[in-house]
Amino acid sequence: MNGRFLLQVIGLVAVFVVALVLEIAPWPSGFQSFKPSWLILILTYWILALPTTVNVGTAFVLGIIWDLVIGSILGVHGLVLSVFAYFVARYHQILSNLSLWQQSLLMMIAVFVIRFGIFLVEMFIHSAVFDWKDIFGALITGALWPWGFLLLRKVGRRLGLN
Repeated sequence: MNGRFLLQVIGLVAVFVVALVLEIAPWPSGFQSFKPSWLILILTYWILALPTTVNVGTAFVLGIIWDLVIGSILGVHGLVLSVFAYFVARYHQILSNLSLWQQSLLMMIAVFVIRFGIFLVEMFIHSAVFDWKDIFGALITGALWPWGFLLLRKVGRRLGLN
């Protein structure tokens, strides 16, 4: 039983490491705004699947790591991801019962709101400019949600995380 738990934790950590690597992976400069928010997509799935295990604390830690990796002001992504994780965990029963296309639409809205929230926090700290092209990244993240959902559900079942 202890070995299985360790395997589950390592598997979950590995999934988040892959999400962080995908998040910082470089894209061509012309396509940077089309980059999906991998960390938000994967974090949302695991909060919906395991709301007592992956929660606000996990989102905060991932946000701090995200800040450290991309070199932004420490705590900006942690704050915004924590607020987002709270709402997803709070309403996880409602969100889990929606169809995949409805969840996909909500993911589009959520990613845009998260990116706008990061902009607002950075605007209060220093002068920041919002790039309206971030809408494209939100649309692509929402379009990837059904496939990401099904893939992560398969990973969760393989690891025994139900």
